[in-house]
Amino acid sequence: MDKKELTSREKRRRRRIRSQIAAYLTLVIVVGALTTGAVIGIKALIQHMNQYNDKVAEALQEAETNVEHETAVIESSTAEDVTQEAEPEDNPLDELVDALLQDMTLEEKVAGMFMVTPESITGVGKAVQAGEGTKNALTENPVGGLLYSSANYQSDNQFLEMMTNTRSYSKYPLFLAVRAECGDNIGFGIESTAKASELTDTDSVREAYGAIATKLAAFGINMDLAPVADIVSEQGNSSLQGRTFGSDGATAAPLVNAAVQSLQEREVSAVLLTFPGEGAVTDGKVSKSLEEMKNSDFLTFQSAIQNGADCIMVSNVSAPEITGDDTPCSLSGTMITDVLRGTLGYNGIVMTDMLGDSAITARYSDGDAAVAAIVAGADILLCPADFSKAYQGVLDAVSAGTITEERIQESLYRIYRVKYKNTLNNVQ
Repeated sequence: MDKKELTSREKRRRRRIRSQIAAYLTLVIVVGALTTGAVIGIKALIQHMNQYNDKVAEALQEAETNVEHETAVIESSTAEDVTQEAEPEDNPLDELVDALLQDMTLEEKVAGMFMVTPESITGVGKAVQAGEGTKNALTENPVGGLLYSSANYQSDNQFLEMMTNTRSYSKYPLFLAVRAECGDNIGFGIESTAKASELTDTDSVREAYGAIATKLAAFGINMDLAPVADIVSEQGNSSLQGRTFGSDGATAAPLVNAAVQSLQEREVSAVLLTFPGEGAVTDGKVSKSLEEMKNSDFLTFQSAIQNGADCIMVSNVSAPEITGDDTPCSLSGTMITDVLRGTLGYNGIVMTDMLGDSAITARYSDGDAAVAAIVAGADILLCPADFSKAYQGVLDAVSAGTITEERIQESLYRIYRVKYKNTLNNVQ
């Protein structure tokens, strides 16, 4: 190995050192910003810097030791294939998530997989403000997300204050989510738009969802359970009438993409509803085969996946022709892991449909449903009937070895990559 090759290798190692340090320092900035709101308090920032200083020092020591070790090995070598030296650059986003997860307890990690309503953890009848009750609830139950309805909205100022306070009370970044589809009665002070079924070109879809996303982002809402990616005919699922972009998957796909892009360009994560597709559901079941779905209902989802959709919700309907049984798709490993992740190649966040729905509670306890969803491959567990029971059920499953902590972390990686991506881009 000549001097030139040695220098090149050292340079790559030192770039990795700088990347690791930068990632930890970025975490300091991000956590400080998220903890203290729009204005970073000096005291809070210093606290976070103290918390991570040891990590930076450890990273420096370990990396420098590795440089010395590699230098010794290189000098003693007689030959080495230069083409094998290339190493991928460290991903600052993964470093950021790594540092966060190292500091989380198992209980915090499990709680981070749940998205619930504010009422379910505060015990109030209707949450219209965030004060000490919310602060205490999030301290005791550091959930990963909160889902708000139009009932939580009274005015722009009131809702903004509630979102701002809620973010400041959470130890970890939250998904603050709503369900705001285009159409009439969107809620949250958003003006009505044409229904999805009335939008026939991408420009009109982008305009409608752009208006929705702009309003939501102004409140600090960073996730919208929309758009509906199902396709439905006039004789199809009546609950979807007017909410879909048509009956043909190939025609609807670019319209779904336009909605997703309009939301996510404004840093509001889109959640595609509802895989594998509810357009032709009868008695809670999808009767189509996998091949039929690939050529129809899956087209919108496949296209959105290729275009970077942050999250997909999996329905509580069953699809026996695909899974071989009547397990709800939201709890089916065949549907989530084999079909959605395997066949369609999706690597983003998988959210269950509402676990408090009768389709789930009639057959499963809160704990069993939550455990089944995680085993199946879901990342976000949406609104179980009883959060405490569902949460404890998952903790018990980890203790029993049914679910590993590594499996929990897989989901948290997917979740926090999305939570941090916009923040990291802004910091950089």
